[in-house]
Parts: sequence; structure tokens; C-alpha cells
Amino acid sequence: TTLQLRQDIELMHGMDDMPLIFDPLTGSYHRISRSAEALLAYFDGSRSTDDLVTLLSHGDASRADQVRQQVSAFVTVLDSSGLLVGSELPDSSRRDRRLQTSRLMPRVVVSRSLPRLLEPVARLLRPLPLAALGTIIGLAALTGFGFGVWMLARHGGTASPFAARDGLVSAAPVVAAALILQLLMILIHECAHAVVAQVLRVPVRGLGFALLLYFLPVAYVDRTDAYRLRSRGDRLAIALAGIVSDGLLCGATGVVADTTSGLVQQVCVTLLGFQLLSLLFNINPLLPTDGYTAIEIALRLVDLRGRSFALLRHAVLRRPLPSHLQRVTGGARAGYLAYGVFAVAYIVLALTMFLLGMYHSFTTVAQAVRAR
Repeated sequence: TTLQLRQDIELMHGMDDMPLIFDPLTGSYHRISRSAEALLAYFDGSRSTDDLVTLLSHGDASRADQVRQQVSAFVTVLDSSGLLVGSELPDSSRRDRRLQTSRLMPRVVVSRSLPRLLEPVARLLRPLPLAALGTIIGLAALTGFGFGVWMLARHGGTASPFAARDGLVSAAPVVAAALILQLLMILIHECAHAVVAQVLRVPVRGLGFALLLYFLPVAYVDRTDAYRLRSRGDRLAIALAGIVSDGLLCGATGVVADTTSGLVQQVCVTLLGFQLLSLLFNINPLLPTDGYTAIEIALRLVDLRGRSFALLRHAVLRRPLPSHLQRVTGGARAGYLAYGVFAVAYIVLALTMFLLGMYHSFTTVAQAVRAR
């Protein structure tokens, strides 16, 4: 049987100039090595596996078996993915389904109209000096988070809705209002990813909701086509756009909390707490969050979390290393271990802050009840 890629398959160089195969039927990208990319030049329908083995082994019988194993394995992967002429075609309706399941996050697509809605905005932004604008907005976002922390520390005690004499009764509408505003800001967070992707001409495929680990509800935009971007800076901008929008909104919330009083101030202070918890979630080094994605992009790494914890278990528990980590250099090993230690420290810090927050809330409510 001769070997040939399907005519609709697209070969390209994407992220960090990495060779990619794009399947338009499923919308999936397949990363391949540069040697595999060179091999695909022979998949033109004129050669069989035996022909390729003969060609690549240069008539050397001692190499033929090894070459056959490598070529056969590659052909098997392509065939099982439905990328070859004569392979069983993948389900072409999969990318258009509203409900999409995966190992970690079942998803429901709510809208696929964002590219059409955001293109007028993107068209206005593209002529601007985007690098300088991104730097300024990023610094403003950092300032916003810092100001939000300061305002929460300054007004958290006096403006907490739980500090009222009727405690939980008066807190309920305040918390409800803050939750509604937080949900709106989550939508803005996801739209920020979509705007940057639209500006960079890799529109998001859809906006929806997912259950992270089948438990935690989160909003998301499908930015799979960011794989097409070769520039790390462009992909970083898409990954960090949501956190940056959160920082700007956190700063604005802090300003309102500092310049108002009464119910509005209570809602803003409560909202600041939600915003900063959202920040902790979005920089969680253990989940596929925006912060984790940004770190992988910046360092040009894949499966940073898995590799770090494998090396950490090896260093602490003397667990055997997987074969792909046995040749990791000293500098890279130190970096992976540092990330693993950082992840463990993050867990301890986040858990401590959560317990302290719960303790503060319970003691505030108890004091209000005793004062009645």
C-alpha cells in the first residue's frame, strides 16, 4: 500500500517554529519532529513502507530493521489519527459539537460568534504599537492588583458585611451582588483572551463553560489556533490577557471601595476578596491555568509540572526516573526541581491563606453575634 497524506491536511511551522500537522476535519494540531517533517515529503502516494525503508537505509541491511521499526511506528500514528489516504476518517462533526468531553474538562460551548463581534475592535487595535501598549497595560495591571490588596487590608475589617450586628442576614445580599459582579468579570477575563487572539489573527473557536477535574466550574475560550503563532511574545500576550484584565478591574474596584461608603463599599470590599482569590487560582502551578500556560510558553517547555514532580520524587523518595528524564542536564534539572519546590510552597501558602480567611470570617461573625 502506498503512503499519502490526505489532500486537505495542512503542514506548517507554528509555535517556536515547530513543525505541525493541522487536520481541518477535527481542528486538531499534531506536533511532529523535524525528522518526521522531512520524512513526510515522501508521503506522495508513490512509495510504500518497504520503498521508504529501502530508500532510507541506503541498502544497508544492518540498518534496515531499525529503519523499518521507526517508519512503521510513524505510519501507525498517522493512520490511527486518520491523516493518511485510506485511513479511517475522524469524526468531522466533533469540533462543532456543543458538548465536548476530555480527560480533565468536559466543556459546553455557549457561543462561536466572538470572532465576528470582536473583529471591529481588533481592526482598530492592530495599527497601534502593540508591544508598548501591552507593557503599559501590564504595569497598570500589576499596580491594580497591588492597590486592591492595599484596599482590602485597609477596609476589610470596617467594611466587611459580616461585621454588621445582624451578621449573615445583612451579608447575604452583599455577597450575592459581589458574586454577580465577579461572574461578569470572569466573562470580561475570557473576552480579553479573545480580543488579543483576534488582533493576532488567530480567532478563538468558542466561548463556553467547563468542569475542571469534573468538579470546579470555569469559563473558557477555545484558543487552540494560537499554536499557529511562532512568536512566544504573541502567545504570552494571549495567555496573560485575562490576568491583565483582572488586574485593571481589581484596581478599579479598589478605587470605588476607597471613595464610597455603606453598601457600595461593602460590595466592593467583598468583590476584592473574590478577585484576589481568582488571581491565586489563575497562577496555580498545579492546574492548566493561565499562569501555568504562560510559564510553559516563556520557557519553551512541555509538561513542566509532570517533569518537575517526577524529578522531585526522584530526589526526595528515590523513585526511578522515566527514560525521557534520565538525560536531563544539570541546569535543566535544577530548574525543574526549583519549580517543583515552588509548586509545593504555593500549595502550603494557598492553604494557609484559605484557613486564615475562614478563621477571620468565623471570628468576625462570632463577634457580631456576641455584640447583639
